[in-house]
Amino acid sequence: MTSTLGTATAAPTRRLVHAPAFWWALTGIAFTLAGAAVLIPWAVHGVRSPHYGGDSISPARTIVTVTVQVLLVIALIACAVHLTRTSLRRGHLTLDAGIAAGFLIASWQSPLLDYRDITVVVNQHVAHVNSWGPYIPGWHPPHAELQIEAPIAVTGVGFGLLILWVWAQALAGRKIADRFPRWGPLRLWTVIVAAGIVTDALIEAAWLSTGIYSYAHAWTPVTLFAGHWYNIPLSAAFTATLFTTPFVVMRHLEQTRGTVPWIYRGAELASTARGQNIIRLLAGIGAGNTAAFVYLVLCVLWGLAGGPMPADTPSYLWPMNAR
Repeated sequence: MTSTLGTATAAPTRRLVHAPAFWWALTGIAFTLAGAAVLIPWAVHGVRSPHYGGDSISPARTIVTVTVQVLLVIALIACAVHLTRTSLRRGHLTLDAGIAAGFLIASWQSPLLDYRDITVVVNQHVAHVNSWGPYIPGWHPPHAELQIEAPIAVTGVGFGLLILWVWAQALAGRKIADRFPRWGPLRLWTVIVAAGIVTDALIEAAWLSTGIYSYAHAWTPVTLFAGHWYNIPLSAAFTATLFTTPFVVMRHLEQTRGTVPWIYRGAELASTARGQNIIRLLAGIGAGNTAAFVYLVLCVLWGLAGGPMPADTPSYLWPMNAR
């Protein structure tokens, strides 16, 4: 009897090891440890908020900058409440909640945007701290010691709100699917990818208009408003769509066919509900961090073909090392 029970218990464990959820959970653990290895030494050696004079920002732009940060924090809280309530109502961690947690934790990767050069510049009048980039192996942009991160704008809160990109593209996808119910998968997903590029470009335009950040090294031939500080690199929009589309596909299949999201498959083999949710959370962290890493690396590669910084870039958006 004991032998039979032991065999029965071991069988689900063996199946779990071969499940996508298990490997995505391991990936989540790896990224979390990597982030801790970067952020802990950074915090121990001192967090500061560098300030350098010489720039000029109008009172109206200052109001916009402060207002945007407040709205971003409110939006993140609202998303967190919604995701928590939805998960509690369904009795398990949802796909949206898992990947949103992954996006938020992935914010430790933000300095990768400026891994070797300044790809994105941040408004130095937002709440900011010295970058933790120096603790990422190989990270060395110009005047690395002067680089900054904006935790309640572009970095922490901004990464946490990446779930809104997924929701925006998913909404467009659902509208298209409802409008053309007889379309096959190839045609449907091709159009949804195109809708994602348009959606991202519109979101980027809204973000850029606030003056919170700007692309410093856009590739002119594939950039809207090229030569201006509010330029929108279509390469970034395309890359962002690669970032969001897999999650949109998983959401669509779950909602229309009841399919378990791929990154969660096998989590149900855990012996307890708590264990299943822990695996789901770690899997979401793994998938969110992987998507962010691929996105950031591609952005860096696109940036290598760009430059120079637009001549009309406001002084508050110039890198601090340009003083």
